[in-house]
Amino acid sequence: MITERGSVIKFKSNDLSGKVKLFVMTESEINGLKLEVKEPITDRDLSFIFSANGKGVEVDFNIDNPVLWSVNYPNLYRYTLEIKTANGVENASGTFGVRSLSHDGHYITVNGEPIFVRGYIRGETCHEHANTCNLSEEDFYRKNVRQAKKFGFNMVRFHSKVPTDTFFKVADEEGLLVHVEMRDPDKNYINQEEMLKARTDFVDNDFIQKVVDRLYNCPSFAVYCIGNEIKLIKDDTRIKEIGRFVKQNDDTRLYIDTCAWGANNREGVDLDIQHMSYYFPYGKHADMYENTENLLVCGCADGSEAQSQGENSTIKKTFHYNVPLLAHEVAHYIALRDFKGLKEKFIKYGTEMPWWVEEELKMIVAKGLEGDYDEMYKASKLFQYECWKTAFERIRLSKVLGGFHFLQFADTHTYENSNGAVDCFDDENYITAEQFKIFNGDAVLLADINERIYRSKGTLTVPIVLSNYAEHPDKYADFVFTLTGESGKVHSSGTLSKVQTGKVGLYSICKLEIELPNIEKAEKCTLKCSLVNEKGVFTTNEWKIWLFPEIKGLSYAEFCDYNANGVTVTNDIEKALTSLKQGKNTCLVYRSKWTRHLLDKKMPAPKYAFKATWNRFKPVIWDRGTNCGGICDNELLNKFGFVTDRFYDFNYSKITEDCDKIILDDFPVKVRSIISGIDKCVRDRFDAYTEYFNLPELQYDRTLRNFSYLFEVMVGSAKLLVCGLNMTGLDENEPSTVQMADSILKYLSSNDFAPKTSISYEDFVKYLVESAKEPVKERMMTQFWELDDTPVESLQYWTESREYLL
Repeated sequence: MITERGSVIKFKSNDLSGKVKLFVMTESEINGLKLEVKEPITDRDLSFIFSANGKGVEVDFNIDNPVLWSVNYPNLYRYTLEIKTANGVENASGTFGVRSLSHDGHYITVNGEPIFVRGYIRGETCHEHANTCNLSEEDFYRKNVRQAKKFGFNMVRFHSKVPTDTFFKVADEEGLLVHVEMRDPDKNYINQEEMLKARTDFVDNDFIQKVVDRLYNCPSFAVYCIGNEIKLIKDDTRIKEIGRFVKQNDDTRLYIDTCAWGANNREGVDLDIQHMSYYFPYGKHADMYENTENLLVCGCADGSEAQSQGENSTIKKTFHYNVPLLAHEVAHYIALRDFKGLKEKFIKYGTEMPWWVEEELKMIVAKGLEGDYDEMYKASKLFQYECWKTAFERIRLSKVLGGFHFLQFADTHTYENSNGAVDCFDDENYITAEQFKIFNGDAVLLADINERIYRSKGTLTVPIVLSNYAEHPDKYADFVFTLTGESGKVHSSGTLSKVQTGKVGLYSICKLEIELPNIEKAEKCTLKCSLVNEKGVFTTNEWKIWLFPEIKGLSYAEFCDYNANGVTVTNDIEKALTSLKQGKNTCLVYRSKWTRHLLDKKMPAPKYAFKATWNRFKPVIWDRGTNCGGICDNELLNKFGFVTDRFYDFNYSKITEDCDKIILDDFPVKVRSIISGIDKCVRDRFDAYTEYFNLPELQYDRTLRNFSYLFEVMVGSAKLLVCGLNMTGLDENEPSTVQMADSILKYLSSNDFAPKTSISYEDFVKYLVESAKEPVKERMMTQFWELDDTPVESLQYWTESREYLL
């Protein structure tokens, strides 16, 4: 700490034996020191008197059986120090903690025990929120930290900031590790500039020394970092100088140069933090947190090849690390905001309301969504939660990672993006801490299960893994599981006694082999697993899975050429128009290359098209994408065999991946949407940047659009069902696709198929012709999300996507 007179007091206590070094530096000669220490828990008083001479002195003392500081037990020693100098006596007081901080090559260790880093992000404007509750600075920070701890987090990364002494006081007292990035507070972080241009404005040694002197006694202070995503550096001389200076002045903490984008296996860092891609860890990308191919773009620090081309071959290096590897800015999945609730809170606390609150409320009214918005908000939050759960569990299953930084715990107030687990008042935001901690606690039970859709009568094999970082866990527990249908019927259950749970780390505890029931109709089931010991439930988790019956399905070609029972199904839009003109009930399976024109930007426009966007089964990532969940006509779908809840879930993971999501904003009449998608309510950041498109307002044509995967309308005298779902899974006999096709055919020939609104045949054709003139051009970030073909954006991507939109 630095006292009011400028004296520096540092306690070096990175030794669990209780040996402590006290450093005191003053501007005048020191004649003696008197130290009084109050021990935590016991309240034992310790007293030490030192004879010392000089402006900088170092003395040793010992604490027998020291009480250690840790994340779960943040024990602090309180001290008072009397410094006798030639200019009189100076009194100082403060706290320090006895703890060791290091790593074992895979995990960061606190007091020799490995922890799985569960970090979140604050600091930079777009990751920060104001003191919206008008609390004192200390209470403002304390509310945030306590909430983060309730949700299971144990570290905070301050993006491009060194937080205040008050924040460190709170982190010390509450038990939260802190990662700082050293940037001059007078120099703003400009995201797009630093992504595309080399950063050179690194802090000087005086700045670093002040950070060291100010924060040395804070046991929560864990990581020195130079900055975020430092790329394109041609001369890293200064970066290396900073690393040496930090380690010379403070060897009690960990050091890393850049938070992401550093070359693999750099020397001189105590941990590494890397982007693990912008894929979604489900389906084909389930291994993204295990697959070090995602890191090839960063290259190798020793200058060797990360990959090479051979004769008709590519060789890609697998990376291994001798320091902990953390995943950078993970799971930044967004949902809609409760704008009415936010407005009420800003008024309640007398805090200036961000401009976007009123503008979002206006847009909801303008789009006619005020009656539907509350349900849309809930649907988006539940989809966000399921995606968080999937991502966090895949991270915890990773044998590569020693932790992660989540983007982010609390919403910002600066703009409309909502990717926080709590709102910008640090209040729970529909999802509770108890729900979140199921997959973000010290000990998490994991089912190594990627798919959620199964055909009945098979055997489901599930490896069960324990991610266990609890302090002093019990040695054994009983494993218990049930597979339960939505009706409450238990299809399968079992117990395995005395499973080993005393190890710290990631390890398999058993393997489940479940005989799935023979069912006549589709069913949503819950697989629940628990570890139970004498104290009760040690940890528990559950997963939704969907079972589908054996149905003799058609091939995709057969389905799209179906003509029976007075019903025509086709994937040819001109054939559909002919059928409608003849007054036949028609289903158009809409799957258009025009929707996917990013694959061939020179393709000619078709004669007819819907306005549609290319959908992926994955959440919106920050501002990339269009999928914030959906709302389903569950009564209708369940009646005809496709089991579903009211809200979009993983039972749609096959049929909405790589599908056409129809945009109905300017469709001439209101239609009945059977499966509706929810668009994001945020702008693409590059639209808002002055240096790019300079569109700071909300853009109605690309925000909160009226999406449908499946809808119906009368066209003249004929009934039309438009299906944008991906039905190509019929060729693989994929269970949910086969069931959806069967349900559609049954519905088409039923009396329930009775659209309530109509459009004339001529107006319908006119609409299709107009819609075909220009493709739907999603913005820069969403194009990358749609392509889903590379882990992170390249410089070439940024250039080409901008030129394409211009």
